[in-house]
Amino acid sequence: MTSQELGQAPFQFLLACLRAASSTSLLAKFLIPLSRGQIIRSDIIPLRLLDSEAVSVAESFAAPLQAYPGEPISLDGNLIKILQAATAGLLLRTHDHDGNVLSLSSTSRLADAELQNRLSSLPWISEAPLSRQRLALVEGTQAFPDRPCTAPSIYLTAQVLGIDLVVLDEPHHWLARNDSPYAHWREGFIPTVLGADDQFANRIVASVQSYDSNKPFDGIITFWEQYQADVSRAAKRLGLPVLAPPESYRIATDKYETSIFAGHDAFRASSAEEAVRMAREKNAEFPLIVKPCKGYSSDGVSRVSNLDELFAAASAINKERHGNAFVVERYCAGPEVDVNFVLLDGEVLFCEVCDDFPKTADDDGKGGGNFHELNSVFPSALPKEEVDLLREGFHEILTRLGFRSGILHLEGRVDGSGVEYRRKEEEDGVVVDLVAAVNGRRAVVSPTPWLIEINPRPPGMKGTQIIESTYGLDYWGIAMVLSLSDAFRSRALSIPFLSGPQYTSVMVFISAEYDDDGDDDLSCKEGIFNSDDVCEELFSRRPDLKRHVSRYGCLLKRGERVPHPSTGVNTFVAYFNVFSRKGGRREALKVAEEVRAEVRVDFC
Repeated sequence: MTSQELGQAPFQFLLACLRAASSTSLLAKFLIPLSRGQIIRSDIIPLRLLDSEAVSVAESFAAPLQAYPGEPISLDGNLIKILQAATAGLLLRTHDHDGNVLSLSSTSRLADAELQNRLSSLPWISEAPLSRQRLALVEGTQAFPDRPCTAPSIYLTAQVLGIDLVVLDEPHHWLARNDSPYAHWREGFIPTVLGADDQFANRIVASVQSYDSNKPFDGIITFWEQYQADVSRAAKRLGLPVLAPPESYRIATDKYETSIFAGHDAFRASSAEEAVRMAREKNAEFPLIVKPCKGYSSDGVSRVSNLDELFAAASAINKERHGNAFVVERYCAGPEVDVNFVLLDGEVLFCEVCDDFPKTADDDGKGGGNFHELNSVFPSALPKEEVDLLREGFHEILTRLGFRSGILHLEGRVDGSGVEYRRKEEEDGVVVDLVAAVNGRRAVVSPTPWLIEINPRPPGMKGTQIIESTYGLDYWGIAMVLSLSDAFRSRALSIPFLSGPQYTSVMVFISAEYDDDGDDDLSCKEGIFNSDDVCEELFSRRPDLKRHVSRYGCLLKRGERVPHPSTGVNTFVAYFNVFSRKGGRREALKVAEEVRAEVRVDFC
C-alpha cells in the first residue's frame, strides 16, 4: 500500500493511526459520502469537528470541489477501497474530559452523536455542479502572516472553496512578488494604488480590466470597510455581483451618519473648540461619547463627563489616523453586545449575539479609561426578549439602509436593559457577570436596541475564530461565496450545529498595559515589548489552563514599540479563546480571569 494508491492525505492519516496504535488501543472512523455531488468546501469535516469531545484528529482527504459518486461500498474489510472512497478520517478520543478511559463502544457512540449534531444539519455535498471561480480581492491584508492575522483565514479558505484570488494592492505588498513564499496563496496580483478618494473606483475598474481577458472575474470583495463603497461602485460598472449600494456603505462607515440614521441625537465637529461650542448650544446632557467618524478598533473613543473632558478628548484624537471629523452623542450605559448577521437577499441566514464585558471607560468610579475590549462571551446571557429585540431592531436598520446580502458586524447596547453587570460573590469566589438590574430605571423604561456602529465585514481574526469553534461557521468563507452570488453554499455554510453552540466561550483580550513616564506628549508614550510568546510561556507554567483554550496567539514580538493605551490606540498583546462545556458560563468566566491574571507581560 503506497501514497500513490491511496493519495497523500489518506496515507499519512493511516500512518498516524498505526503509530498511535503501537502504544494504545484506538478507534478510527472514515466518512464516505452517500450523496452524489461535489463537496462544498474540502475541509468541511475538520471545520465542523473543531474541539469535538469525541474526535482528537479530523483529517480531510478531499480536494477542492471534489466529486463523489454517492454509491455505498462493500464493508468487506478492504481497507484500500474504504480509504479511496472516504472524504475524511477521524481518530477518536480514548479519554473523556476528566481523563477517564472510554470503551471503544462508548467512543463510537459519542462520535456518532457528534456527527449527527455537526454534519446532518447541512448539505455538505452539492448535487448542483460547482466550478472554480475567480474573485478580485481589494486590499490583501497588511499584516505579514508570520504572526496571528487574518491572512491565512482569507487565502487558505479561498483555496478549500475552489476560489482563485487575484489581489489588488500597493506594489510593495507582501504578495506582489512571484517569488514570495506565499505567492501560491493567490492566482495573480495587480498593483493598485489604494485609498478611498474620488478616483478609487476608477482605479479598481481599470485594474480588473487589465487582467488576462481569458480569465474573467466572477466577483469582487474587500474586507476593509472604508473601501466598501468604492468596491460596490466598481462591481456595478464591471457587471459583477453587488451586495449593497454604495450609499449604504457610505453611511455605515461614517459613525456620525450611522448615528443620525439610527435616530440618535448626535452632532459632528472638526475641532475641540467647535465640539465645546456645540455642546453648550445644544445643552448636551453628560456623559457623552466622542469618537472619530472614520475611526476603527476603538481608537480615539472616549467617554466624557464635562466640557473640559470633552475638549481634552477631542484634542487627543489622532487626526492622521482617523481624519478631522468626529461625532459626539449620548453615552448609553446598557450592556454592550456584538451582533453578527449573515444576510442573503434580505433573509437572515444566521445571527448571533455575544456579550462585550464592561471596558475601563464604563466604570464610573475610575474615570478616564478606554473602550478597548477585555472579555467577549458567547452566547449572550441577555434575556431572550432583549436578544430578539437586538436581532429585530438591528435587522430593520440594515434593511432600511439597503443591505440585502453580506456579513455585517454590529456593535450596540441595550438601553433600559433588565440586567446589568455586577460582582457576584459565590462559594467558589467572585465573578463579574450580568444580573437583574436594581437601579430602578428598568421599571419605567422598556429595553431598546442602541446601535453603536455598523462594520460591513466579518469581525476580526479573533472574533471569526471563536465563531468557527463555537457555532461551526466560517465567516470568511461565507463572505466570499456571498460575493460570488453562490446562494447554495451561502445557505449551507451558514447552518450552525443542530444543538446550537457547542459550549460557552470567552474571548480574552490582553492589552498593552505599562507605566508611562507621565509625559503629556502622547507621541512619546511608547513601551518596548520585552517578552517572548506570552501564550506559550503561560502554558508551560499552567498546562491545566490549556485544555480550556481553543485558539490563542501572541500578537507582538520582542523589541517592538507599543503605544501606551492613554494614546487611544488599541494595542493587543495576545488573545485566548477560553471555553467550558460542563461548567458553562460560570466556569468559562473563572478560567478567563485566571488566564488574564496568569499572563506575564514585560515592557521596558
